[in-house]
Amino acid sequence: MPRKTKSATLPDKVPGTSPLPDLECACAGVRRAARLVTQLYGHEMGKRIEPSQFSLLVALERLPGCSQTLLGRALGFDKATLSRNLRLMERNGWIELARAEDQRERGYRLTSSGEELLAATKPGWKRAQEKLRAAMTAADWENMSKVFGLVARAAVQARKKSK
Repeated sequence: MPRKTKSATLPDKVPGTSPLPDLECACAGVRRAARLVTQLYGHEMGKRIEPSQFSLLVALERLPGCSQTLLGRALGFDKATLSRNLRLMERNGWIELARAEDQRERGYRLTSSGEELLAATKPGWKRAQEKLRAAMTAADWENMSKVFGLVARAAVQARKKSK
């Protein structure tokens, strides 16, 4: 019989042999889901690039010259994490500085090396997408996308109210 705590229903069974416990904390639940999904995508995409860096490369493929500020807003990165990732990606030769719409901002674009890495990584990303989608019903997949958007917008709105 499960034990109740303030933050979760803990299974009495050995970890790994029962379903994940329900978490009452929205932050803990979202972060757990994000970690598990990130692990799936990271495994499928290989060791050359992190899923968060893949997201940045995709964004820069779609919006060459995009500023650091717009990248951070679009992908939900904090300034420190985004700056660290961009520096690393620039050092690895995957991106380079480019002209941004706002001349006061740094813009970035993919290099040919970044384009090659993105092309090489997309099949792993696609496998991860397909595996995750196959583990859900079509309705669950659609609802997941809607809920992620809803939660992201609610977090932005709640953060604005707390300032």
